[in-house]
Amino acid sequence: MLKVISANGLADGIVVYFVAAGVWTKEMAKAKTFSSDEDVKSALVLAKADVANRLIVDPFDVEIKASAAGDLEPVSMRNAIRANGPTIDFLPHTAH
Repeated sequence: MLKVISANGLADGIVVYFVAAGVWTKEMAKAKTFSSDEDVKSALVLAKADVANRLIVDPFDVEIKASAAGDLEPVSMRNAIRANGPTIDFLPHTAH
């Protein structure tokens, strides 16, 4: 089991990932990874302090895996969409 902590930034709602108390990144690759339930619980305590400090909202743990290229990827579709954006091309197209 490998996990990261994710949340949304309070100011802009952007998906962010835990690096350290008070430090969040928009890039999953820069997030701190956790391999034990105890470490995840400790990180969530720090993340909840950042909720109280009005940096983020709704922190939770995300199960991840390493891709063939060594990148971090969420296991669930929900978190893949949160990390990478929509799964469809939703922008309008002009006729040629």
